[in-house]
Amino acid sequence: MGKKTPLTFQIDLAALPAGFHCRRIEANGVGFTAFIWCGGPSALGTTRSTLLINGATHGDEYEGPTLLRQWAQNWRPKRLQGTVVMVPVLNEVAFYAGARCRPDDGANLARSFPGLRWSATSGRAGPNRVQARGTPTQRLALLFDEQLLAQCTHYADLHSAGAANELDSWAGYIHGVTPSVDRMQKRMAACFDRFWCWAGPFLPGRTLSAAAERRIPAIYTECRGAGDIARADLRALDLGLRRLLLLLGLVPGKLPRLRAQRIRITRSVRETHLQVHHLAPHDGLFVPSVKLRDRIRRGQPIGEVLALDGAVALVRAEESGRVVMRRLQRSVRRGDALAVIAPV
Repeated sequence: MGKKTPLTFQIDLAALPAGFHCRRIEANGVGFTAFIWCGGPSALGTTRSTLLINGATHGDEYEGPTLLRQWAQNWRPKRLQGTVVMVPVLNEVAFYAGARCRPDDGANLARSFPGLRWSATSGRAGPNRVQARGTPTQRLALLFDEQLLAQCTHYADLHSAGAANELDSWAGYIHGVTPSVDRMQKRMAACFDRFWCWAGPFLPGRTLSAAAERRIPAIYTECRGAGDIARADLRALDLGLRRLLLLLGLVPGKLPRLRAQRIRITRSVRETHLQVHHLAPHDGLFVPSVKLRDRIRRGQPIGEVLALDGAVALVRAEESGRVVMRRLQRSVRRGDALAVIAPV
């Protein structure tokens, strides 16, 4: 292994003057807009804490963009201690298409981190250059990872079920990074105490995976989705974010007593991988027979997939527990996830 080339930042967060900034970060045809608040030293110590938050890793998830854009419009803290960076819409092309993934390459940004880096034999044109031969999604992942994630001390990714599904809202994190990172992530997730908490093992390609590789405490939230925004979810996200700022010492004040969360920590890679559960056996029309939050037993029918040629496939629960995700879009392709059941 050769010596790593130091990163060159388009925007050095530590060098920005105190105040509010709006900056565009882009390279090789991909980019995003960041809203940045810079204050003084962190209350946690001499090192400034930098909190990075983004929405719309998937383009059809609107809770994060709505909340963060509201904050960008209205939040002007007077005694900020550290730096806060918000990217309301990370995956802009997918967002404007109203789609989970970018339509130009069809790739899932949440499976593409840390992106495609330059190799020693690829004709390196300088430090920290986004690989021009990668897909747009790979280039975007690398740009976000090396330009912002590398500069932060804490991270939160705001997700939802998107347009095709609905979820029982939760906060989560990757369990098993390091004991100290795990403890901080648990405290960060607890700030979103209107949600339950679901922690699982490392899965490659995600924003949180890139954070884990950098040993950055990171959480994600999942809201109901269903192609819209639940007011209760937006309030819960807003409250959680305000408490997260208190927890990290970025704003003055005492963290209030939090509600006890229902917590599930699993070592099963499959359990928290939503896209591998109850897969449609063929194309067709999905007719569900369960509702979100229903408690069901293994083997119980959760719905039928009616093929357009007349075939019928009954889909049964793969395990016992509570329905935490349900497919809303009735048209399905073979391999689409129809439901997720968690043992909570």
